[in-house]
Amino acid sequence: MARIKSFSRQQGFGYIEHPELGDLLFDIEACDFSPEVGDEVEVVEIGKRFDGSPKAKRVTCPAKSKES
Repeated sequence: MARIKSFSRQQGFGYIEHPELGDLLFDIEACDFSPEVGDEVEVVEIGKRFDGSPKAKRVTCPAKSKES
């Protein structure tokens, strides 16, 4: 399971600590929930950043999706 490592609401992006891919950049638009540091998440879709490194394009949080 991946976990949100950092997130800045003002800047609109953060990093996910992924067990196979390491630190993945993500934007707030990739999330279907309100991200917070420590949330356990599933990276549903991975894309590429401008430099070719991986980036999370779709992220879900099973614990928070059950709340809503």
